[in-house]
Amino acid sequence: MRPRTIRALYDPQTRLAGCNLMDRARYKCILRDVRKMSAVPGFRVREPLSMMQWGNGGMLPVEEEGIVASQYASPEDKETWVRLQTLLEPHRGTDLQDVVRNMFRDHATLTDPKAISHKIDEMMWVIPEISRQRLLAESSSVTQTDDVEIEATSQYLPTQSEPNRFRFTYRVRIKNTGQDIVRVNGRHWIFNHNTLKRDVLPRNSPGVVGHIPVIAPGHTFEYASGVDLETPTGSASGCLHMTRFKASDGGEEEFDAAISPFVLQPTVSD
Repeated sequence: MRPRTIRALYDPQTRLAGCNLMDRARYKCILRDVRKMSAVPGFRVREPLSMMQWGNGGMLPVEEEGIVASQYASPEDKETWVRLQTLLEPHRGTDLQDVVRNMFRDHATLTDPKAISHKIDEMMWVIPEISRQRLLAESSSVTQTDDVEIEATSQYLPTQSEPNRFRFTYRVRIKNTGQDIVRVNGRHWIFNHNTLKRDVLPRNSPGVVGHIPVIAPGHTFEYASGVDLETPTGSASGCLHMTRFKASDGGEEEFDAAISPFVLQPTVSD
């Protein structure tokens, strides 16, 4: 959502117009951002990153344990995450674009002033979340290698940056989607400072943030680290060196789980 659009939506005269908030032009702006972020391969609703997580790793709660915000998130981000998940819960399995279309159709039929005011306030809260989710989507990649899924997401840290030094944190989630136990032995990273230069963390760099995680079937290990660039934008890619412990014959198999390139950027691109 562009700043000009957000200013228009917050305009007092627009609010007084009630359901005029749901006019076609504004609807198209919101749907555009939802369509763009939904088109990103591997799109999913993501938690924002936190500087506090940098250098830390651990197992995530299994999905059956319900809505759990990251322990590293700020109180505000925890509240936002739980509220967003609660809002989306009735729409699990529904295309996000259809959710937006249905919400606008429902809003357009309201006649009670209190109900209209409530829905407007709800949309005012949702609008910046759409923008944030689009940024996270466009700064992520999801890669499946055999029975290991790796999601990588970056976020710019403006308060930690300086002129000619742009700091990013990135989060890596490693999910075991198979039937065998897997272990992360090490990592290999390539960081591109746009076209200026390239930094390489060599193959077989041991562990991830001091851990050699062993991941059971259906479980996810998450860690966060960071990088400083000399350019405002760049990219990262690499792989994790893994061992699979095969339940069928008791053997072990080493393999690389790819981390597809993901963007390091301070803003959403149009």
